[in-house]
Amino acid sequence: MARADLLKKLFSSFNNNDRESFLKTAHEIIADERKKNHAILADDLEMVLNGAQKSFGHSMSTMKPTYLSKSGKEERLVEIIYPDKYFDDVILPQEKMLQLSEVIKEFQNWDILISNGVAPINKLLFYGPPGCGKTLCANVLAAEIGIPLMYVRFDALVSSYLGETASNIRKVFDLAKSDSFVILFDEFDAIGRSRSDTSEHGEIKRVVNTFLQQIDCFRGRSIIIAATNFEQSLDYAIWRRFDDTIKFDLPSNEEKLNLFILRLKQFNGPAHVFESFLNETNSFSYADVENICKTIMRGCILNGKRTYSKKDIEFAVEKQKKLVSLRRSQY
Repeated sequence: MARADLLKKLFSSFNNNDRESFLKTAHEIIADERKKNHAILADDLEMVLNGAQKSFGHSMSTMKPTYLSKSGKEERLVEIIYPDKYFDDVILPQEKMLQLSEVIKEFQNWDILISNGVAPINKLLFYGPPGCGKTLCANVLAAEIGIPLMYVRFDALVSSYLGETASNIRKVFDLAKSDSFVILFDEFDAIGRSRSDTSEHGEIKRVVNTFLQQIDCFRGRSIIIAATNFEQSLDYAIWRRFDDTIKFDLPSNEEKLNLFILRLKQFNGPAHVFESFLNETNSFSYADVENICKTIMRGCILNGKRTYSKKDIEFAVEKQKKLVSLRRSQY
């Protein structure tokens, strides 16, 4: 985050229409970010200042570690994302909000903690049922702090070649040292499975050992998040490597109603009616409620209206109930 004095100078020069002072201060901010080892942010600011046209998603083509597949095709191991979801965009229990806010506060006061011999919390394990906000909250942390999200792509990370998955894990951690990130290992059970599982071959032990070594040795100014729906399958030693663990449960009826109201705030309609359907949504996740809202919004948009009805709510709930029922019967 830019120093307060520089931000004040920047706004003051803009207000006074002092272009020379504005540019000088902007370059000072960029230089300040480089000193903090925020190379990606500094590059982005410089490109914006120079009027370069760039997409919202920052291109990391020159930095992303890659491996060659059997066909010789290059595949990215990570995606660099600039999230735009904040605390105001999510509904969570107060306890979870406080836990995440504490992580942000410690990251923002990183130097103060380090100078006093205390390391900030920067290794988190998110676990719980699918669709309950684990990935979303990783995005929220990145957005609130103001750093990119490094999303680790397991389809590219996990290789059928002996020893290559462990090598790919090392490449990801090597890249993570280049700047500050929220590093998300989603579907973490793919590489963190218990080494005592008799159904697994020796390769999984090599992979778990590599991850343990990398996370133990990592000293980057980043937050590492591992997210899983199958925490019971994780290796025992994995749990001890994380500073904090956060369980994401299915939403309460109050949280479902609040999420419904939040997502449909741009439309008019009897939001309170959704309350009468809550008893039919006992096994619904946050994502299921999101899908109900999206069904209602699509119907309104395609029919050229800004107001939804009780009938629209009923249709969306019944549609999602069928999907949830099918999901439960399959899994």
